[in-house]
Amino acid sequence: MSLELCAKDRVGLLSEVTRILRENGLTVCRAGVSTRGEQALNVFYVRDASGNPVDMKTMEALRKEIGKTMMVDVKRVPTKAKLPETRGWAKTSFFFGNLFERFLT
Repeated sequence: MSLELCAKDRVGLLSEVTRILRENGLTVCRAGVSTRGEQALNVFYVRDASGNPVDMKTMEALRKEIGKTMMVDVKRVPTKAKLPETRGWAKTSFFFGNLFERFLT
């Protein structure tokens, strides 16, 4: 599953989002982070603590919790999905790949 977030960029935004994910037992497998002007555009690909796909009920609860302060969209990602294309992302974009998996597991 993926969470696509759109919010006004601010100090601590990524920390807040990853804290909420962690508190709900989710692991970030991949993340794309982009900033355009004052807008933060982020996508987090998540799994449960065992590495399994997250059920839709959990994702909807997260969407509601995170959505209190930012716009959130939940999408299903095919299990064999390729990494998202980074072409066209802003110059201040970063793609973390499996970096989170190494540090958060």
